[in-house]
Amino acid sequence: MLLLDAFAFYMHDARFYLICRLCDMSLDASALLKHAAKAELRESEKILFGHQVFSTLDSLLLDIHAMLQPRPIDYEQRRLLIEEFNSMAVDRFGNNGGFPTVEAFGSFVMDLFTSSSDLDLSVNFSNNMNNFPRKEKISVLGKLSKVLYGHQRKGHVTGVLPIMGARVPVLKVVDCRTGVECDISVENKDGISRSLIFRFVSSIDERFRILCYLMKAWAKAHDINSSKDRTMNSLSIIALVAFHLQTRNPPILPPFCALLKDGTDMLSIERRVAGFKNFGIRNRESVAELFVSLLRKLLSVMHLWGHGLCASTCEGSWICKKQWASGVGNMNVEDFLDRSENFARSVGEAGMQKIYECIRVDDLNAPKKEGVHNEVVQHKRRYPFHDAGTSVKPMTSKRPRYLEPTRAPDHARYQTPNPLAALQSQATSYGIYRPGLIFGSPQPAFTPYHHHRQRPVASLGAGYGSPPLQQNPFASQRGYGSYHQPVLPGPPYIRHSQQRDQQDQDYLFPGRGSSK
Repeated sequence: MLLLDAFAFYMHDARFYLICRLCDMSLDASALLKHAAKAELRESEKILFGHQVFSTLDSLLLDIHAMLQPRPIDYEQRRLLIEEFNSMAVDRFGNNGGFPTVEAFGSFVMDLFTSSSDLDLSVNFSNNMNNFPRKEKISVLGKLSKVLYGHQRKGHVTGVLPIMGARVPVLKVVDCRTGVECDISVENKDGISRSLIFRFVSSIDERFRILCYLMKAWAKAHDINSSKDRTMNSLSIIALVAFHLQTRNPPILPPFCALLKDGTDMLSIERRVAGFKNFGIRNRESVAELFVSLLRKLLSVMHLWGHGLCASTCEGSWICKKQWASGVGNMNVEDFLDRSENFARSVGEAGMQKIYECIRVDDLNAPKKEGVHNEVVQHKRRYPFHDAGTSVKPMTSKRPRYLEPTRAPDHARYQTPNPLAALQSQATSYGIYRPGLIFGSPQPAFTPYHHHRQRPVASLGAGYGSPPLQQNPFASQRGYGSYHQPVLPGPPYIRHSQQRDQQDQDYLFPGRGSSK
């Protein structure tokens, strides 16, 4: 066994892990963690981007993040929906000491939602954390579905769909007026707690929130963000982002066990989070550097998940969970509130393969040794000081040879870094164009954003459900990624901003009429 462990430690070929799996062998905990650290270090050394490419990529990512921000009307629509569902619950179940109450959780509470995001709601009948029987949850959702079927016949809602066989019973419905899809569950106190904690963590360092937006957009663009399709859910993506920031050197976020030291009371957690404000100020990595290194981190441990490797946000480090090596999921992301649970338990074998295919597609390594780089090149040195690999006049040779291409400057080698390959069309439609990134021809120029009415962007300090009051804080204003000069985007809807503003006002205040 010791010989096997030593062999596992020094072998870096994926074939070894396949042999281990076929032979039902596994690495012990210490060897597994050491190998994960060395694998990540090797992958990080393969990132050869220069200053110019990272600067251009950083600008692009921040522009995409700005485009994903919800408008004030998106906050208002969701607040009104919560009020309507509260009235509906009281009408159906009565008012017993202020209960039931309908509370939001998920991306809306975490302030990580977009205008097209679902609204997660929980119908709560008490403030305590006691277990609510599954049969009662199904009964409550059944009664609500009957009410919603009546509203559907009147044309107020559509797509009423109770899903009682799910791990967490849920009732889906779409509001016809706003187009917002709502997922209603019962007594989902754990979901509310996790959402609030992630929202508190967002106030420690703004890069966490920005990176969460980008990773969720990346997963959605690749269609790997659905638990029903056996790929990653939003919680697993957000937890992986937090874990990545915890494991940087120096770390950007603290381990969550430090935040939960005084228990799971939300007020105490919020006070402890306030003590970690600017915890990662010594880390100067830009958003682009963090985005690229996160993809490389996931790629480096591709063959280690099956041995029980687990990302723990509670400890802020890799841990080994042998009991999860089989039967709990193909990717292991620990739930920081219930450490026996796996955020990524829904990821299936086919879903895992799809995730890593997407990561390989967006791999940022040097050019592959395929195609043009493997063709036969026939060179002749014109002068003694010419490099054999440089471009000279080809000629016929009796002994053709394979030549490795010489290293070109960064701006020539990496003209198209693809961490957001699937978002290229989306970025182009937004009017985002960067000379250093080949995203097709530039779109027609729109009114510069900073010359027009500024669009409010979600503020870390604003209460959820409230439109933010400040413009998006870019990285360069906080010191990290200082080479980036913020460029505010010019989305297509700017051309119609006055009409959109009037439509928003007509929606929120229908009695006032048009200003025309």
